[in-house]
Amino acid sequence: MINGDDLKAMRLNAGITQQGMSKKLDCDRRTIHNYELGVSDIPSARLFQWFKYCKLDISVLLNQIKAVRGEASKNGTSKLLDVISVILIFSSIWSADIITPIYLLILLLCAGYSAYNKNFNIVHIILIIFTMTLISHMIFNFGIINSSTPEENKILQSALIYGVQLLFNFLTAISLIFRVQISRAFSKSASIELTPFDGIFYWYFFYMAIINSLALLEEIAYTYYGMSSWTLIYNNFEGLIYISWALCFCTLFTMMFTTHDAKHNKGNEKQGDAKK
Repeated sequence: MINGDDLKAMRLNAGITQQGMSKKLDCDRRTIHNYELGVSDIPSARLFQWFKYCKLDISVLLNQIKAVRGEASKNGTSKLLDVISVILIFSSIWSADIITPIYLLILLLCAGYSAYNKNFNIVHIILIIFTMTLISHMIFNFGIINSSTPEENKILQSALIYGVQLLFNFLTAISLIFRVQISRAFSKSASIELTPFDGIFYWYFFYMAIINSLALLEEIAYTYYGMSSWTLIYNNFEGLIYISWALCFCTLFTMMFTTHDAKHNKGNEKQGDAKK
């Protein structure tokens, strides 16, 4: 079992600082600190990334896994071990570096499909979400916040990290609330109108704003009062955000299909009236 001391030893042997490792793993310095203290368990995806950046030879680990599987095959538990191994291997796709581009790509595909079907209400909703998410992602991907704040000022760094995300959540929500007005300012299409789905999307971003606010409060409690056990939001932050993204996709797909079916049925009614 790899503990925090092992992680720290690997990092020091590779000559990587905590700040340097945080940039490589796309997280803040507190996360690295918590992993090495044993306060938080490192996810399997980040563990393999840790091995990679520390240039650790994992062949020994793989040989140990092979030996364990050989032993498991004797007592009939090899299938269970295979399932667990597959989960560990594919858990790396939950990294924000992979999920966020996939999220943005699917948004673009939905926008293209909606534009092809001339559903401009959907296109404008998607473009608002896409633009805000892309700008936010670029700010964190280029490390603008980490490089512009002192490493020792953890509370300022955390306030900026969660504060920027909070700001973009509110901007996205407000833009979606006034989506019709924004759409009419940029488009002269007669099909621009308020849809039943317009009252749903902005709630997802208010939810994300609440998550960021709670994460910031946890950070303040951790930094100022030493409440290291208050890590519920912090440890599950990405998963909580992914829930909102998944709900956003479900709503988008529902809106796209119901709009398409409504247009199709309307076209059939017109053809029926013409025949009469």
